[in-house]
Amino acid sequence: MRIRPMIPWLAGALALAPGAGWSQSKGLQEPRPGGRAIRLVAMGDSITRGVREGVRPEETFAALAERALRSEGMPVELVNLGAGGERTDRALGRLDEVSGLRPEVAIVMYGTNDGHVDAGAKASRLSLDQYRENLRAIVAGLLLRGVEPVLMTEPRWADDAPADGLGEDPNVRLARYMEACRAVAAECRVPVVDHFARWTEARSKGQALGDWTTDGCHPNPRGHRAMADALLPVLRRRLRPAPRPVPFVTRLEAVLAHDDGRFLWYHPRPAAIPSGPGAAPRVVLTLQQHLHVSDYYSGLSDLTSDDLGRSWSGPRPVAELDWAREPGGVVVAVADVTPMFHPPSKKVLAVGAQVRYGPKGEQLEDRRRSNQTAYAVLDPATGRWTRWRRLEMPADRAFDFARSACAQFVVEADGSVLLPFYVAESADGSYRVTVVRCTFDGDVLAFRERGDVLSLDVARRLYEPSLIRLGKDHFLTIRNDRKGYVTAGGDGLHYRPVKPWTFDDGEDLGSYNTQQHWLAHGDALFLAYTRRGANNGHIMRHRAPLFLAQVDPEQLRVVRATERVLVPERGAELGNFGAAAITDRESWVTVAEGVWDDAARRRGAKGAVFVARVLWDEGG
Repeated sequence: MRIRPMIPWLAGALALAPGAGWSQSKGLQEPRPGGRAIRLVAMGDSITRGVREGVRPEETFAALAERALRSEGMPVELVNLGAGGERTDRALGRLDEVSGLRPEVAIVMYGTNDGHVDAGAKASRLSLDQYRENLRAIVAGLLLRGVEPVLMTEPRWADDAPADGLGEDPNVRLARYMEACRAVAAECRVPVVDHFARWTEARSKGQALGDWTTDGCHPNPRGHRAMADALLPVLRRRLRPAPRPVPFVTRLEAVLAHDDGRFLWYHPRPAAIPSGPGAAPRVVLTLQQHLHVSDYYSGLSDLTSDDLGRSWSGPRPVAELDWAREPGGVVVAVADVTPMFHPPSKKVLAVGAQVRYGPKGEQLEDRRRSNQTAYAVLDPATGRWTRWRRLEMPADRAFDFARSACAQFVVEADGSVLLPFYVAESADGSYRVTVVRCTFDGDVLAFRERGDVLSLDVARRLYEPSLIRLGKDHFLTIRNDRKGYVTAGGDGLHYRPVKPWTFDDGEDLGSYNTQQHWLAHGDALFLAYTRRGANNGHIMRHRAPLFLAQVDPEQLRVVRATERVLVPERGAELGNFGAAAITDRESWVTVAEGVWDDAARRRGAKGAVFVARVLWDEGG
């Protein structure tokens, strides 16, 4: 069947204001959305506290850094929380105090007390492993509270410093602890200011470190000046304005509308298949029937368009992707499907969750590995799909529940596929997230390796991750029952600890218990999401309207000034959607209306399948 879009809606060009924030070349504009000051905190021991005989409060590195940033036009307040004798174990108990000040950045420097050996003792106050784990927990705890950490190594002891309790040069032991600090910074992808290395280098060039300290350990004003000079470049980078907004316009079209009480079209997700120079790509849109029982879906259907969605063929039930039937009324389906073109093989790879249903549509976990991931392959040359096949995971029980579902994935340059998963030993909801690298030869998808396992001890933990690559970096957005979370990594397998999604003014994004997905254009990153706070309390889990906004890829925050409504709310929920690049000038976000009651119908919901076109660079 040939159909044309039913309801063309046009959103005008987006009048995007210049990026809010401080600009070194132009001085102070708007310091942060709402005009608030930028608060930082410094956590550490007596070296951070700084004040002692010979060092006045205004001579500490924290005060010097604050004064320098203010002189450059940044309305910074740097709160010094350093405490004499503090170690990483005690710092862990202060994270709520720190986050209660609502800082954007926490400068964290520990190790001198952790590694020190007291007189008469045989070992450090805290072991190297304890220090490393505590420091990693501090970083993760700050990120969970929405605070960006900056780690610092402690300065080197002077040559005339007293020996430790074992009669050793204290730098021997401190060096090992500072190497652990660098390793935690690298693992967690947070900046590190390496005072120990800088002071060691200065010593090698003839600088007497005793001239930088009051007692061989604690910096004097010259030492604090050296520390501030090392810290300032990192803070300037951390506090720079959000990226310049990328202009775009949006157009909204309804491709289908169906609401007969038997089923709704659901989970529409597109993939663009290149058609040659100058030709429009063929777009295949996969979708399923929601059968009016919670998470109960039919086999897969598809729609196709050869003219960028001006007209469509379908929806066509795909026989190869229908239910597999078993005795006793059990059926096996694949739901939450995402298709993507795989350039090396010139095939479309579709990935989703394999689900077992009972006779009434209830999900079953009646055998081990009932909940796994399946894939199918479309050959554009023939228009034929393969049947669903299960992606075989390692035998470890940690993968007995293993879903890559509702998930954007990444095709790497070598043809390997990075699939984001949520995994558990069963379907009880204690989910964790990892990224799996698979090989794909155009026919068989095979597990090769997995990356870090990300966890969070909140409600059902972390699930339904979505992945995108921008330049050399990879970004994950992750669902949780109470908040959405985000993280970034370099190689696609290893990621920093998660942090909650916020706006760039520090306020919670308000997206919870539903998906978020990505778009990218050039070097700009965007997030599509639903959220609270849009006069939408009548919508289940606030899953409408559907928004798009630019993301600061360094701070991992949504730039509030760029937020736009992609799909307006009209009574239905819009929480299950897809997002994909179609051409280098156009991306789509696709969603179907979840119409669950007459109240939604009275507000105008019709069970529509929407294509929200994002047309780049046309709003400038």
